Amino acid sequence: MEPAATVPGENAVRIGFADISHLKYHAGSVDNQPLGGAHSAACYLARALARRGHDIYLMTYASSSGDFEGVKCLSWDATPPSTLRSFQFDVFVCLHGIGTAVALRAALGPATRFALWTQHSFDQPAVQFLHSAEERRAFDDIVLVSDWQRTEFIRRFQLDPARTQVLRNAVAPAFENLFPDHTPILGEKARPPILAYTSAPFRGLDLLLEVFPAIRAATPDVRLRVFSSMSVYQTSRAEDEAKYGELYRRCRETAGVEYIGSLPQAALADEMRNVMALAYPNTFAETSCIAVMEAMASGCSVITTAMGALPETATGFARLVPLGFGRQRYLDQFVEQVTDALRTGLRNDTRAEAQLRRQIGSIRANATWDLRAMEWERWLQPLD
Repeated sequence: MEPAATVPGENAVRIGFADISHLKYHAGSVDNQPLGGAHSAACYLARALARRGHDIYLMTYASSSGDFEGVKCLSWDATPPSTLRSFQFDVFVCLHGIGTAVALRAALGPATRFALWTQHSFDQPAVQFLHSAEERRAFDDIVLVSDWQRTEFIRRFQLDPARTQVLRNAVAPAFENLFPDHTPILGEKARPPILAYTSAPFRGLDLLLEVFPAIRAATPDVRLRVFSSMSVYQTSRAEDEAKYGELYRRCRETAGVEYIGSLPQAALADEMRNVMALAYPNTFAETSCIAVMEAMASGCSVITTAMGALPETATGFARLVPLGFGRQRYLDQFVEQVTDALRTGLRNDTRAEAQLRRQIGSIRANATWDLRAMEWERWLQPLD
């Protein structure tokens, strides 16, 4: 995709993105440390909007302030709510869930459009404040990342559909051009084949370790590389080990499995270029799934679960295993699908290559942050 043109100066919008989740990061952090999908999304979108000529701020609990990739990054510790009105934001976007919407609405003043942008599922603690009608009314808009999430939020929280908007996620820039046109895909995949798991440890890693011996029996010498930890949420190593150390130990002790942990996006993209398939037996209802999108961009077959927004995210390219027929049947079908995907990839035939080329093309055409920035821009047009 060609670089996006910038907007004329008179159409520029001043947007503040605010994350009060107590994570310490700024718009440049995503280049050199692992971050969760929602926090990475905030960095990439802010940078893409800044490239298009908008006046963009990102407020987090970063230890210092500064300008990163054109985004003015401020620390909440040095930016009390009482100062917010002085910024004269056109739009102020709170990430995730906050529970202090009424107070922030008052601090911003009536001239600022106030939006919630959340990637949480309806049942997560961070968004339960939306059961309060007063908190809901404080927002002018609620931005969601999938049709599935929007449907559930409207139903569970009695939201006004007219005040909701779906603006989707995208892949990190490092994944956008791993396989340029006319570059072979399957020919670049490692032999023996590699499977990858790239999500949080609580989203199906235990199930994958349970079934991996059966996958390895059907496809001898297949390897599984696990890129997973809680460091993406800045959880301390001690706390991560206390909660998920047993899973990591199982990784290290299971034949054919290599536990790597979380990586920054550019390093992960380099690793995923050699991976044949993403094996993701997720039983956690996701509202989107950047891990699936980035595996698609990496020319990987994707095997995951038909639940939540995963079918919507995969746009017809993933092998989706139904969950509603019992645990053992799900696991058996998951093994079958992974095994078939590996065998198909190893054949290196023209049909499989063409399917992966279409998959990559779909991501490049529909799921980059430059494209998302233009979609946010169009959504904000009523400001003009």
